[in-house]
Amino acid sequence: MYDSLKKVNRNSIKQEIYDQVKRSLFNNELPLDQFITEVELSNLLEVSRTPVREAINELVLEQLMIFKPRKGYKVNTFTNHEIDQIFLLRESLEIACVPFIVKVINAEHLKDLKIIIENQTKAAQSDDYYTFMLLDKNFHTYLMKIIQFELFLKSYNVQHDLSILIGTQGLKSQGRMMEVIAEHNVIIEALEHKDEAKIVNAMKAHLEKSMTAFKVK
Repeated sequence: MYDSLKKVNRNSIKQEIYDQVKRSLFNNELPLDQFITEVELSNLLEVSRTPVREAINELVLEQLMIFKPRKGYKVNTFTNHEIDQIFLLRESLEIACVPFIVKVINAEHLKDLKIIIENQTKAAQSDDYYTFMLLDKNFHTYLMKIIQFELFLKSYNVQHDLSILIGTQGLKSQGRMMEVIAEHNVIIEALEHKDEAKIVNAMKAHLEKSMTAFKVK
């Protein structure tokens, strides 16, 4: 449990705790039905309880963890109805960006996106699902960054992190990683032609397939 946790550097303690626990959540290291307390986390990280509480409460606010009095903290889980909402929010934000993206997308941007896909392919080939999911987030957020939609990014990052958490909770459809890569390539092809309708359709199809793959059967 939480095998990747290690002693925290005294500088930026809260942020280090936050980063380490978040990575552990995304690596699916804590059983979904198991609680962990502040004391246990403090002992694992060799820090006081105050920064632990501050960091974990931030994860609770982001809906990555839940808190139960007298029990502690637990990985959040989601119903299919909640998964629908997460992906609806993602779709709303991504599709709204398309008209702005087609105005600025250039060869250098497309090259960067293709590099992300190359790295995703390597992660898929080595069954590194965690790295693959982070690269997936990089792919989608990159499009918002090139149009400088910083306010959108704040909301989008939360929704995509929930997608990563759901995806690492054992909902890995066989062959899904390679399907994602193929879907990303379709999006890039549409971006190359600056075809707004095709970009929208490719994004919607991609998110619909991901949502279906992540749902509890």
